[in-house]
Amino acid sequence: LTLLIIQAIASFGALVFGRLAGRIGSKQAVMVTLALWSGVVIYAYFIETPTEFFLLGAVVGLVLGGSQALSRSLYGSMIPESASAEFFGFYTVFSKFSAIWGPWVFAVIRQSAGSSRLSILSLIAFFIVGMTLLYFVDERKAREAKLAGAFN
Repeated sequence: LTLLIIQAIASFGALVFGRLAGRIGSKQAVMVTLALWSGVVIYAYFIETPTEFFLLGAVVGLVLGGSQALSRSLYGSMIPESASAEFFGFYTVFSKFSAIWGPWVFAVIRQSAGSSRLSILSLIAFFIVGMTLLYFVDERKAREAKLAGAFN
């Protein structure tokens, strides 16, 4: 049921965060989603009831829809159309690495600490690293390089 909640709300989240990006910019909107993801893992650490779990699923859906749509949109706005397949291939490779590292870190901490709660909380490190790296991305410079044909 929670997976259905997540999927149903994700499309709404993409629309909500799309509007937010229109107001504050894509990069800042992605930063908001990363901050919300951090809040999600903190909240997940404390949940105790099925109702809280379903509420968490709704928030995950909202943030998931927004973060997926915005991150691809932001990335796509900075890469050359002539090499978009190569750049999105690179994007996908890193996506696969995150699908390995997140569960691996979760499992190692779960095994070491004996707590799933600590494991979920540890994932905040990925969001903090992501926010830190994104902070240093110069959208304007990337778009100018794209228009100047610097990638060709």
